[in-house]
Amino acid sequence: MKKLIFVLIAALGMSCTSYAQMTEKELKKATKTANKMVKEAKNEFERDDVQDKRGAKRLIDQAMKNDLNKDWDQTWLVAADIYQHFYYQENTKSYTQPYDTVAMFNYLTQWYQFAMKADAIQQTPNAKGKTSDEARKKHAKEIHRTMGDLIRGGIFYFNDRQDYVKAYELFDSYFETAKHPMIVDLTEADTNFQKNVPIYSYYPALAAYNLENWENVIKYATVATADEEVGETATEMICDAYGNLQDTISWLETLKQGLVKYPTVQYYYGKLLNYYNLKNDMTELENFVNEMVEIDPEKAYNYYVLGYVAQQNKDYDKAIAQYQTAIEKDENLSDAYFNLGLCIMFQASDFMDSKSNLDYRSKAYKDAVKEQKELYKKALPYFTKYRELEPSATDKWAIPLQTIYYQVDMSKELNEVEARMKEKGML
Repeated sequence: MKKLIFVLIAALGMSCTSYAQMTEKELKKATKTANKMVKEAKNEFERDDVQDKRGAKRLIDQAMKNDLNKDWDQTWLVAADIYQHFYYQENTKSYTQPYDTVAMFNYLTQWYQFAMKADAIQQTPNAKGKTSDEARKKHAKEIHRTMGDLIRGGIFYFNDRQDYVKAYELFDSYFETAKHPMIVDLTEADTNFQKNVPIYSYYPALAAYNLENWENVIKYATVATADEEVGETATEMICDAYGNLQDTISWLETLKQGLVKYPTVQYYYGKLLNYYNLKNDMTELENFVNEMVEIDPEKAYNYYVLGYVAQQNKDYDKAIAQYQTAIEKDENLSDAYFNLGLCIMFQASDFMDSKSNLDYRSKAYKDAVKEQKELYKKALPYFTKYRELEPSATDKWAIPLQTIYYQVDMSKELNEVEARMKEKGML
């Protein structure tokens, strides 16, 4: 056998140019010699007394490199058999002893590739118009049965190696394999496969997200939105993808769809608010939110946004009314308290601006100062409540409280809040 291997390997050294220069007889002889290595690999693999199949693998690896073997279905069928064996060998080890994880998943994907290549050749009618199902009968059910290991492999590369390229390849291969003519009938009839499609689609979407491959994020995350567990996150990923692709129309459409489907998630409103702020188009935002009120009249954030729109338009009375409604719907909506307090402070400031023509020594001016203090006192409970709900947000509540405490002569409270500001480097 060693002599035969040596002769065949030497023959494999011929270049494609050499084949082109051969006569028909020489080419036929060279093809026969090349095919012998495939047959020898098969014989070596099928020998019952040989547990170590590495010799067969070395032979078939060499045979696959020869262009004279590439169009012969048996080349790829034998390769599929051998690589399937090595995949099973490593997979069996994984339950009881150390094993080569990388090699196992490589064997798996190559097994599939070789089986599918053999099938493609066999499904192409030959000179007599005949096809063969040999590869399908031999490998289709086993490929279908083991496909889940592509997901397992992707998770390994994603979590353990942070190799998102390889992770995506394996996750993507799961779905591409499922569509292959060899097994598509099996996967379409497999209720477990169909049930898992949405959650498994999340995995390649996440890998693509880490790679900033936005087209593939959309491709798979769109399917993943059907899963209850990851659907909301998948929708956010789609929004980010459209944003990075600068597809504003699709981005806005997805944000609005997300807002309707996940009304308790602030992500969508936050993005919309930022967009309309930058665009300086509060009218369009207000129209949209009024539609949202009709869809979900109990959603507190709808009224918060309407309050925000009114606040931006300096219609503070309307803003206050909307914020109060938002608080009635959700007593823990902290930003509504904060903005409501701001609106009252803005009213206090505007009120004093309107009295700027008064003599500061006059009774009218002193009355105005008293009225301003009453407005500050009115705003105080809202900032106090905001501080209670968001104690760590010192950068937001400290300055308004400092202003109010100073204006209404609450020195003890003023000293306390200024001490906090000094701790945070704000003074």
